[in-house]
Order: sequence, then C-alpha cells, then structure tokens
Amino acid sequence: MNKVNKEYLLKLYIEDKKPMHTVSKELGVSIGTVFNYLKKFNIETRDHKETFTMKGAKLSPENCKRIGDLHRGKVLSEETKLKISEGHKIGGIGHKKVRSDGYIYIYFPDHPKSSAEGYIMEHILVMEAIIGRHLLLDECVHHKNEKRSDNRKENLELMTKSEHMSYHMRKRNDEKKRRSA
Repeated sequence: MNKVNKEYLLKLYIEDKKPMHTVSKELGVSIGTVFNYLKKFNIETRDHKETFTMKGAKLSPENCKRIGDLHRGKVLSEETKLKISEGHKIGGIGHKKVRSDGYIYIYFPDHPKSSAEGYIMEHILVMEAIIGRHLLLDECVHHKNEKRSDNRKENLELMTKSEHMSYHMRKRNDEKKRRSA
C-alpha cells in the first residue's frame, strides 16, 4: 500500500476542495485508499452536496442558485427546451414523480390526456385500467381516504365531476357545522 502524506492529502482535499476521485488520480491510488487515509488521519469527509464538480468547475449551492438567477427569464429555443426536458426524465416511460400537492404522476407521453411534458396522474391510469376505457370528459377519480398518493384500486372511486364537487361541498359544510356547534 502506497504511503500517503497527511499534509499533501489535507492540501488537496481540504484546502483545494478537490473531490476524492481527483485526489486519487493525483496520488496514484484508488478512491477507496484515499477514503481510508482520510479516516486514518481523522479528516472529515465532505457532504456530496457541499461541493460538486460540473465540467471541471467547482459549484457550491450558492453558486448554483446565482447561475440559476442569471438564466431566469431567458428565452430558450424549442430544441434547448426539449434537451432540458429529456434530461429531467430519469426513468423513461413509467417513471414516477410526486407533485408538490401530493399527487403522483407518471411519464406516459402516448396517453391522450398526458400533459405537454408527457405526464399523467397515476390515479387516472389505475381507474382506466379498472374500467377498461379512458375516462370521459365529465368523469373524475375520487380518493376515498383523501390521501392523494394512495392509488390502490380499493381507495379509488369513479364519479362525475358534479358528484365529486357535491361530495366535497357537503363535507366542508358538515365540518363548518361541527366547528360552530
């Protein structure tokens, strides 16, 4: 096993903030060896979010935000938008994402009701599989336990949009009555 100098390791990893793979190349050892020496010398390893490399430039979270702010509002070509969009689609068809409001949506660009980005709500796909057809324009899917991410078939109910609105209006009115009583 190669002998690694503690001072040189501190300079590369701590002062120069180089990632372990770069340090390993400079020292001519494996990444695992660098890691073991960091532990041996009681040098705390960095969180991977603290500093990362992108095309050779070190970017901290603050710098990433600054770059994002600089690019906000710029007009992008359709080709560039498509490249960015494709870069965010990690798993291809069937890839799931959770929206900020709790609903799960799935990348399924061939579905007639998919969004411009190619996503459709998972509960809609589950209900369509249950009934064997696409939902009609006046139909919607209700979550019985009101947990938006619970898309088990026993938790889903097909309703017309007016039935669904009536259900939630009755529920809101009942809650108001209980609070005022």
